Amino acid sequence: VMTEMTNVSAEARITLGCTGMYDDRHVAAWRRVTDFVHRESFSKIGIQLGHAGRKGSTLPPWQGQDVPLESGGWETIGPSALPWDTRHAPPRVMTRADMNRVTADFVRAAERSVLAGFDLVELHCAHGYLLSTFLSPLTNQRDDEYGGSPESRCRYPLEVFQAMRAALPQEMPMSVRINASDWAPEGTSEEDVLTFARLLKRAGCDLIDV
Repeated sequence: VMTEMTNVSAEARITLGCTGMYDDRHVAAWRRVTDFVHRESFSKIGIQLGHAGRKGSTLPPWQGQDVPLESGGWETIGPSALPWDTRHAPPRVMTRADMNRVTADFVRAAERSVLAGFDLVELHCAHGYLLSTFLSPLTNQRDDEYGGSPESRCRYPLEVFQAMRAALPQEMPMSVRINASDWAPEGTSEEDVLTFARLLKRAGCDLIDV
């Protein structure tokens, strides 16, 4: 059993209605769910942790699909200042300090997931959310060590994975969700996908969810 994307900070949410794992109260709430699954079935349950990036600060889908919040919103971040679409403001380009902060958010969320009784942690690197935008050549136009070649575009998502993997119990499996394609010209190639997969395997990834 897998959760939907569960966000690692309040600013990592897509909408105000999204779930989180960034507060001790979230641990207790999720523990009710994992205890139920373990008590009532033979199933294992995993949590998918992610950050919305430039797709954040929007209305819940039943109030309008991908519509930016008019009030109560927050500044979004990304590898480059490219907006999600014409209705959205461009994200702020992430600095090294931003990367450190977001990595720490992912690590704390992973640690809380252990306390909440999950059996697996999945890192969300797909669907155009934050880590996905680092991987794609269409959304990552950086000219530093985090942009350019497939290996460089993988660098930050891989840093996040490695930090989370180090924080989790050794016996706890960890998976990563990735895109096989951007469905757009000049987007993610098969070789890009294979490069990231090989690097993830070397870093200790147990499962890749494509």
